[in-house]
Amino acid sequence: MTGKRTRRLAALAPIAVLVTLTAAACSSSSSSSPSSAAAASGGSGASSASSASGSAKHYTIAYVPGATGVAFYDTLVSGMKAKAAALGMSVIYQGSPDFAPSAQTPIVDAICTRHPNALIVSPTDPVAMAPAINTCLNAGIPVITVDTGLSSTSQLTSAITTDNNSGGKDAADFVGKALGGKGTVALMSLSPTATTQVERIQSFEKEIKAAYPGITLLPVQYTQQATSDSESVARSILAAHPGVKAFFGSAEPNAEGVADALKALGMTGKVLNVGFDASPAEVTLLKSGGINATIAQPAAKEGADAAQFAYDKITGDATGITATVQLPDVLLTTADASQSGSEKYFYIP
Repeated sequence: MTGKRTRRLAALAPIAVLVTLTAAACSSSSSSSPSSAAAASGGSGASSASSASGSAKHYTIAYVPGATGVAFYDTLVSGMKAKAAALGMSVIYQGSPDFAPSAQTPIVDAICTRHPNALIVSPTDPVAMAPAINTCLNAGIPVITVDTGLSSTSQLTSAITTDNNSGGKDAADFVGKALGGKGTVALMSLSPTATTQVERIQSFEKEIKAAYPGITLLPVQYTQQATSDSESVARSILAAHPGVKAFFGSAEPNAEGVADALKALGMTGKVLNVGFDASPAEVTLLKSGGINATIAQPAAKEGADAAQFAYDKITGDATGITATVQLPDVLLTTADASQSGSEKYFYIP
């Protein structure tokens, strides 16, 4: 949303202490994931460890992303770590490379057994992830959701996300105007149930139907996390519908995969490619025209807010906690990408 470009993302800084689980859950493949050496250095659970001074309490928060190896979540956790470090807390960061409840559930279960002072999680499904998260809640562990959410939020300390509806609408307006209100548009998404994905697709469809009735929308095609999956789906769509004029992808890998498909087929610049997020790969493609526009989210700010609210909850100061937070997104075009000031919206490498 171009009217909200003045928002600044939280500054990133390295964390002082990083720990990880030794449980047999799926281990993170991300370069920012904790190592076994870090685990050996230790981290506190529900029992607050003494600091070096022997007086202050030390707290540990845990974060389970939707998937590892994703620039959005890496940026989110970096903002979380920076804020946690400033507050004297440690962060457990553990996840699976697969964006699926079946992969995320055992990780949440394993973290609950460690009893961190708070759990921060990006649920891969608003209903299927509830039982595992309720296990933590029933054990007295405060829970905060970031990015994606749950169907029931009554027991959460906070639910933090971005304005996915506005982001989807902005993407639709970009596509509608670029196509002159006519043509066929293909839709791609990572999940049919994850709250962010649903909101982005629904708001895109709603705006197109209301403001650009001359545009035909194809049924949404769902992909797995890997960029190669999105490339394969995009190739299939183009083969079945050679008249497609634009793609909209609601998740980070979608636009990257579409860009690969268009390049391989010699169609870059001939078919519009619009996505979500601002990963290093997406930014490179945005600058070169492989992606025409993308909706960037203040990922680091989400993580920083979650760490602050967790600390407030742990220390018994709920006055600064906001139960529901919706941060603004921003539309970046190829023309914007190389302009001074745009880099503040880019995710970490």
